[in-house]
Amino acid sequence: MPVTMQGSWTVSVKSKEAAYPQRFIISGAISGNGTYAGAVATPAVPVTGDNWIITIQNNPGSGFVESDVRIKFPTVSGGQYRFDIESNDAWTGDQDFDDLVLACSTPQTLTDFLLYGNVSYYGSGCIFNPCFRRAIVIDSRVSLAEAMRNPLLKKPIERLYADRLHVYDPPRPGPIPDPPPLIPLIIPIDEGPIIPAKEVQVLRISGNLARLAATAKAKTRAAEEAAPVQSFDAVRTVSVSNPAVAKMDIDRVAIGTIVDRAIRFCETGPLPGVLLRFQEYDRTNAEIAGGPYTGEGSRETIGVCATDRNGNYIFRFSRSIAQFLEEADMDVAVGEDEVVQSRPDIIAQLLDPMATTGVAYESAPYWNVPLMRRINICVPKGNLGRLPTACQGENAIQAIGNIFIGAPQADGSRVGFNNFLGSGGRITAKNSLAGTPQARCAAWAGNLDLFACFLDQPDVKYYTIRSRRRLPDLSWGPWIDFQQEYRHPKIANIHLPNYNGDLVGPQPGGVPLLHVGGGAARSAPTYLNIENDHAWVFTHRDRKAVISSWLYAPETGLVQFRIEGYDNAGNKINAADDTIRLFIDNSTPSFQIIEVTMLGQTGGDCALFTLPDNQLDAPITVRFKANQMQGFMNAYGVSVRKGNIGTFAISGTGPGNISGAYLHGDDLICSQFLGTLDDPSSDPFGVVTANIEPAAGNWLEANQAFCTFAVNLGCSTRVTNGYNTAVNSYGPTQYLLGIQK
Repeated sequence: MPVTMQGSWTVSVKSKEAAYPQRFIISGAISGNGTYAGAVATPAVPVTGDNWIITIQNNPGSGFVESDVRIKFPTVSGGQYRFDIESNDAWTGDQDFDDLVLACSTPQTLTDFLLYGNVSYYGSGCIFNPCFRRAIVIDSRVSLAEAMRNPLLKKPIERLYADRLHVYDPPRPGPIPDPPPLIPLIIPIDEGPIIPAKEVQVLRISGNLARLAATAKAKTRAAEEAAPVQSFDAVRTVSVSNPAVAKMDIDRVAIGTIVDRAIRFCETGPLPGVLLRFQEYDRTNAEIAGGPYTGEGSRETIGVCATDRNGNYIFRFSRSIAQFLEEADMDVAVGEDEVVQSRPDIIAQLLDPMATTGVAYESAPYWNVPLMRRINICVPKGNLGRLPTACQGENAIQAIGNIFIGAPQADGSRVGFNNFLGSGGRITAKNSLAGTPQARCAAWAGNLDLFACFLDQPDVKYYTIRSRRRLPDLSWGPWIDFQQEYRHPKIANIHLPNYNGDLVGPQPGGVPLLHVGGGAARSAPTYLNIENDHAWVFTHRDRKAVISSWLYAPETGLVQFRIEGYDNAGNKINAADDTIRLFIDNSTPSFQIIEVTMLGQTGGDCALFTLPDNQLDAPITVRFKANQMQGFMNAYGVSVRKGNIGTFAISGTGPGNISGAYLHGDDLICSQFLGTLDDPSSDPFGVVTANIEPAAGNWLEANQAFCTFAVNLGCSTRVTNGYNTAVNSYGPTQYLLGIQK
């Protein structure tokens, strides 16, 4: 894949150890664009430009093709930043990445920052971001839910972020856009402030300081280049803010132990070919004063880059002297040959044009970044969609989200990878790969990522998708062209302002005409097959569409999707034809506590029940319902909480059951569970009447004359978007009451 570059660099051939002809191409630059021989004798190429690309190619005899490349992390030598780009050509005899090696160098300056590091994902075993070691950073809704179950972490989270917790519930799949990335929650481990003090770096420079000041006053890049700084040395770092220290009564030693233990068992892996955007963050006044991080400070986008095959990146950005050299009164005892440079706070974002706002993940700030800094970025696995994988089997359709789809069977089902998609479109997923939601005869809902491969059909240049619904009489409706917009980023365009990916489809005008279904040529919503095109960012090149499921079954129903591939002339390639059946259900369960009584005493808006002296464990009668009419109820249950004590153990004494759960049978011939409608004692509307009593003892202790209680009803359904846990919880809905003697 190409290497993205920023700013001015000199590119030279360091070595060549290959029989195949080699070359490198520079494109997108202001100067230096061109194709250059991959030979040590090739003169060094000076390149300038805000954003540009290096592509290494080799010729195995059939024409030049792209080489596989990786970057080495930069070093500093002789006042220069230096790093190598290593490549591996098409010859399969070795994988040593020494076939053509390019050396890149650029001078160190006061105004150029160099960030580098590795981008990885983290998954199971992590309840916080493993890339931050001096603080606990929680940056996904799933991690936050897990952290809130840990008493040691719950206390500081509630102390610092009480006003934000209600908006961070894990989202369910459904007919609404996926939520934007969670604003990270930062919990300090040590006794210091929540956010470090703002820092400046004092630099001693050589050269004409007067010319430097004139440059800052001119505030133009041209002026800066006219007054270059010959060299500089960091003298010291000075704090220029004094944030208050948050005093929290928490067990820091125990929390530190959690961190140490969790890091050892955290699932991680590299993220090749992903798109990063960096922003400079300006702290709010509240943050400067010592408040928690809010993400509400002003931002400036400073550039974009892509990771290599190992998830490594190098990113360079410039800040003008006028932006960072401060001549104002600052009590740092600056000498006449010294200047003060502010250290920026940097946020990293993982971009995906098909994500809400185009951002799949946003990091916590990296505070006080110096001129050169290694920043490793860890992304929650749930924010990524499916990780890049090789194509599996002979069928075009590979997966819905993280659920791999097996081979077609005669009855219309798909079986493989220990996953079972029945002919009725219900999914049972048992694959043990990390990230596979464990589903049992579940429906599909929400936005569905459709992954498919045409790699065994290299002539596929275009594809179409069509859908049709199962009608009430069990026949199929007509095929309807799929027309949802799909975008993906091109490497050459990632630097463009407000860039939101290039259009994969539908292509304007439906050109060329396609023989859809093998019929007569016609105009159809046409999508480009980009999966083997290195001009596009690597990750998700095999994603063919994001299906808004509610558009095809507004509430519920079986839908068939068909993908077909075509050559450059619009002729259908029969081997590039695949179909899948999905039962879509975006409905929500109906659950309600209808009435609560005790020994004939009715409840109401302010229910108060009186216990007879001889019956302190008198039953409470609850009438309720909990139903999912398509049979995707997973479980329901009635529970009780007492005062501030918490859960109060109860037992049901009939006639209806106070709980019920789905019982899984055959993986393909799915059983259903409606909920209370399946209770033999329910009425035609699924309403159940049940008596509940204390599991042991009485409602009130001997020394209690009164207490409040809450009767709770909650339920869960079996629905997935291919990523979530496939068991979605609802409720509880509560009925509040008081009991007195």
